[in-house]
Amino acid sequence: MTGRLNWIFAAFLIAIVALLFRHLFATAWSNKCDPGNAQFNLMKNDGAVGFSPQGRLFTWENDGPDNSWLCSDASLSVSHVGPNIKSMYDDTRSNLTAGGWVEEGQTPGEDFAVYEKVVNGVTLTATVSKEVFWVEVDMHAPGLHPGEYGFGG
Repeated sequence: MTGRLNWIFAAFLIAIVALLFRHLFATAWSNKCDPGNAQFNLMKNDGAVGFSPQGRLFTWENDGPDNSWLCSDASLSVSHVGPNIKSMYDDTRSNLTAGGWVEEGQTPGEDFAVYEKVVNGVTLTATVSKEVFWVEVDMHAPGLHPGEYGFGG
């Protein structure tokens, strides 16, 4: 019985050490991808993040700074929940346009629109979509070091 307990203990210890190593290494590696979260902060400081469309009940934000091993794009999404989705969708799109975002295209009858904005030489993208109970703005910024993805570079 003692032998089995030692193996179980060893398995848990290896798992804990591996998770700690991954966490520490991923944090150090992500600083290479986006030092100081510069790309993420371009989105975070944009007026679209603090905007509240008329008629919304509440808003929630999902931050996605680049904290991965693979130097993925930083992302940020803002969701506005309320009863009048069409009105909130139109208000949100108007706010993006007023804030310097350029609409890249919208297919008539579709429930989403794609926008682009250049800030400090970085091209940000945003997709505004109508969902069943909310309007969502998904923003993305490219990795700070294009071509340096994952362990390459």
